[in-house]
Amino acid sequence: MEQMLAGIAGMADTFMLEWLAAVVLILIAVAMSLFDLPGNTLMVGCCLGFAFYDPAKYFDIRIISAVILIYALGEIWEFVLSFFGIKRQVRSISWWGVFLIGCGTFVGTVMGTTAFPVAGSVIGGAIGAFAMAYLYEYSRSHNMQHAGALAWQAAKMQFVAMLGKLVATFVLAILLAKQIFFYA
Repeated sequence: MEQMLAGIAGMADTFMLEWLAAVVLILIAVAMSLFDLPGNTLMVGCCLGFAFYDPAKYFDIRIISAVILIYALGEIWEFVLSFFGIKRQVRSISWWGVFLIGCGTFVGTVMGTTAFPVAGSVIGGAIGAFAMAYLYEYSRSHNMQHAGALAWQAAKMQFVAMLGKLVATFVLAILLAKQIFFYA
């Protein structure tokens, strides 16, 4: 009888450790995504890791497929809108300018998230893109109207790109929680 109770207690400890690991990984991944770091990639890795750790419990091809699809769509959405979106809107901008705007976006995202978690990452990224685009264009053309127009386009593109990626982040977190906590 004691052996059976010890076995049940051991199973409960294993489930608790798995659940605790999942909660910590989901929270870290969401926080990373808020700072424009690869949190979505971490969630996909966790999904696959749990699926191969215990396939009987966690391997659900529908959830794994959905996670990979949402991840790909979120990353493609952000990349296309962030870089190709501004290049498409303003044809005169160089790739070096696009790169600098991306750096400004990253700095703005980190600063915005530090000040205002969640909403700050989207707003901070847009402000960072705006500021860097304005500085880049003004230093290049010395025209405040052109600089303002480019900055506004960069801020709009970055806002929509980050918003889409954060939506993907929260959907991935929900799918990962479903895989781990509500397995069938």
